[in-house]
Amino acid sequence: MKKALIIIVSIIVVVLAIGVILLRPVYQKLIAVETIKYDTQLTIYTGGGGNSIVLTSEDGTKALIVDTKMGGAAKDLKNSVKAGEIIIASTHSHSDHTGGNSLYPSAKIIAGAYTREQWDIDSGKSRNPDILLKAGEEKIIRIGTEKVHIRNVGPAHTMNDVVVYFENRKFLAAGDLIFLDMHPALLTKSGSNVKLWIGALGDLYNRYNVKTLLPGHGKVSDRTALIVMKDYFVSIGDSIGNPEKQAELKKKYKDYFSLPFMSGFDKTLKYIENEKKGR
Repeated sequence: MKKALIIIVSIIVVVLAIGVILLRPVYQKLIAVETIKYDTQLTIYTGGGGNSIVLTSEDGTKALIVDTKMGGAAKDLKNSVKAGEIIIASTHSHSDHTGGNSLYPSAKIIAGAYTREQWDIDSGKSRNPDILLKAGEEKIIRIGTEKVHIRNVGPAHTMNDVVVYFENRKFLAAGDLIFLDMHPALLTKSGSNVKLWIGALGDLYNRYNVKTLLPGHGKVSDRTALIVMKDYFVSIGDSIGNPEKQAELKKKYKDYFSLPFMSGFDKTLKYIENEKKGR
């Protein structure tokens, strides 16, 4: 009995060690932060959780932060913001985008109209928003000379996804409506809805004149990212029941990054299949 227990424990230790080795590159990719000075007032911070933006007014007194990251990256982001008045736009409720909200006790947080329960489940009980936008509602604020549109596009990646459009710069922060060169995370508990997600992507393409686009995860892009994300969902949905087409798409998306246990081609296919069946 004792010998069998030792063998079982040894197997568990080996499996965990292999898991750590395999997941380490993924973790390092997620936490690595790159700072991009877009212009004098706007700075992009990719990685460290979700991608983030800090826009500061010309006089430096007011700042808008789009998504506050998680862990150490959230603290580093906080230390880089020197403005006295801060507004935070949370594109959605997931903790990799909202983990730093509690670091700004005096900031005003704008997000979609989640229930308190849903926000706590998704965010790990990060600081709750002060202003909730209903689906289809848009709030316009001024940060210096920039006119900023904060819009709840409704259910897509989660139950309430918000985008931020900088009108003067023709710049769209799309949150997790866009996973660039990545398979998207689709979570039933968060309300992911591919059909509505596709509609939201089409609406954004027609609604805003986008020159530059920042995805929730991935590198800075342009408005074509909206088309690429939409085509990803549509093509996979159209391949249901067609193994040959699915094989072609697997080759097309073979280099897309996947989050272990959370995303991948097969997971997207299964999610869309279940959605079409009403499950």
